[in-house]
Amino acid sequence: MTIDPKWLAMLLSTAACSRTTCVESPVAPPRTSTAPATSSTRTLTLDEYEKVVYGPGPQATFAKTTATEHEVMDKLVREMLEGARAAKAPDPGGWQAVAAGAGFRIEVWTVDGQTYWALLEAEGQVRGAGAYVFRVGQAASEGPTILLQAPHNFFDLGTGRLAAEMFFGARPGPRPAALFTNTIHRYQLAPGDKKKRAHNPADIAHDPEHAFTVATLAFARVAGSTRVIQIHGFGSRTEDDEDGDTASIAMVISAGDAAGSTPLTTALAAALVDAFGPEVKRFPEDVRMLGATTNAQGRRLREVGGSAFVHLELSSVMRKRLEASAPARDQLAAILFNPSADRK
Repeated sequence: MTIDPKWLAMLLSTAACSRTTCVESPVAPPRTSTAPATSSTRTLTLDEYEKVVYGPGPQATFAKTTATEHEVMDKLVREMLEGARAAKAPDPGGWQAVAAGAGFRIEVWTVDGQTYWALLEAEGQVRGAGAYVFRVGQAASEGPTILLQAPHNFFDLGTGRLAAEMFFGARPGPRPAALFTNTIHRYQLAPGDKKKRAHNPADIAHDPEHAFTVATLAFARVAGSTRVIQIHGFGSRTEDDEDGDTASIAMVISAGDAAGSTPLTTALAAALVDAFGPEVKRFPEDVRMLGATTNAQGRRLREVGGSAFVHLELSSVMRKRLEASAPARDQLAAILFNPSADRK
């Protein structure tokens, strides 16, 4: 399925009308961007990936994405995932005009010889809408389709790089079909304005109406059996769950449900304990903190049959260990991406 550019233009230009009167729409005007005829192509290292995706963030001002942009995001994510898994991948340039109308652009990347499609905010229009990268040429398998996410780069230090290492790194076994991540600090409203508030609209893991949530649900609905894995980090105190002592904790794995773990998170926890030691804890059975009970994607994914949510919190010590050790990262990836874990 493709999106008719004429249909998109009509949506972007039409005001909100009642039966008798037409008034100015409360939705923000569409982003203005000139779409290139084809997708730009470049070869990237991981350092260059971080510069492209995270570089503009500190100077960005947050802006809420519109309902129309969410419609475009939903369709683009569905089509890009289907296209990336097709026997013959389509030319992503066909989506450029549609992406531009919603303030995005599409790039074709080569990383370590593998091709990727990146759905990114348009140049000069970074506003915290997120970045979405698809692996091209990986056919659908009998196991779950894996979506890896790093929602709190800039805040959970090292998590964006760790997710990228596990996503782009060449290793045997199943690999994620896509990597979704944030593009500005979770508390940022404007350059230099990073203050926690009662409501933090740039915090994509806690906004059910964010484009990131829309993209996650679109991915899960088209992928069928889906495992969404989020990588987070914690320090000496926690913010999102009950207070507690984190000194003896290296990892917390959770399904985001205070009622208990799932068979999947139970199996993953057992494997992680075997690999990394007893400091790996399961929420809520072992600890009552860092359980992601307020996570927006975890909650909304319950609406999608066949989807599973895995929330992994890593201590600063564990993140440093994983950063320094490729074998440790490979071991973590092999456990998290194990297609049979939910059948144990």
